[in-house]
Formats: sequence, C-alpha cells, structure tokens
Amino acid sequence: MKLSTVAKVLAKNSPEQYREAVKLCQPMLSQPAIIPAIHERIKETYPELDRTDESILFAATVYTAYAPACLLASGVDRAPNGIRQTMCKVMGWNDAPVVNYYCDLSRAYIKGPKFKEKVANILLGFQQFSVKSNQIELF
Repeated sequence: MKLSTVAKVLAKNSPEQYREAVKLCQPMLSQPAIIPAIHERIKETYPELDRTDESILFAATVYTAYAPACLLASGVDRAPNGIRQTMCKVMGWNDAPVVNYYCDLSRAYIKGPKFKEKVANILLGFQQFSVKSNQIELF
C-alpha cells in the first residue's frame, strides 16, 4: 500500500487528524540562511557537548525547523539539498550522507523529553520560532 493511499483514506475518514498531521509536517522555514546562526546558538547554549552530540543536536534542530517530516520516520523525503549543503558547510561534513546519518540518530533522540527541550531552547532563541518542547511531537 502506498503512503499516498493511506493519506487519502485518513483525509476522508478523519479530516481533522489529517490537517493536524499536515500542519505537523510543514517546515517553519525554507531558506537556509539561519542554519549558521542555529549552529552558533548550539555552541553558545551547550558548550560542553562533544562533536557527536553537537552534530546530533544540530541535525535535530535544523530538521525540526526545515523538514520536520524527516524526523517522523525513516524513508520520509529528505530535506532539500540546499539545506543539506549548508549543514555540510557549517559543520565541515564531507557530503549529504553524513547529514542523513545524523538525521537518523536525531530521529531516535528527539523522542526523549530532555532532548526535545534542548531543541526547543535553541529554536526559541530566534524570533522566527515559537516552538516549545511539548509541541515537538511524533506520531
């Protein structure tokens, strides 16, 4: 069964739940200009993080802002290439598969309330965002 078929059935049987799911999956931003500032905010807010933890938090925060559907489950469309290229440049990663690797790790971490709180703390530092940790939800 295709995902589009499931979406159509959900839209027909539970339109309110379908609208909520669509809203949850819509990115807050589309332009990658804020990504370097997100990284700086992580370094300022959590200077004690090692490189791996910093990378996981960075991926989770960027994907929450730019491609939240990617954090819901593996196999969901990846973030746009411009965002992944900017992430590679900011973090000094070699290529997009590294972004995919950290996105996969952040998908597991984002389920934890403490990690959600960290992501929310980073995003709340920007005027463009008004997300709280209890608003970062997964199906």
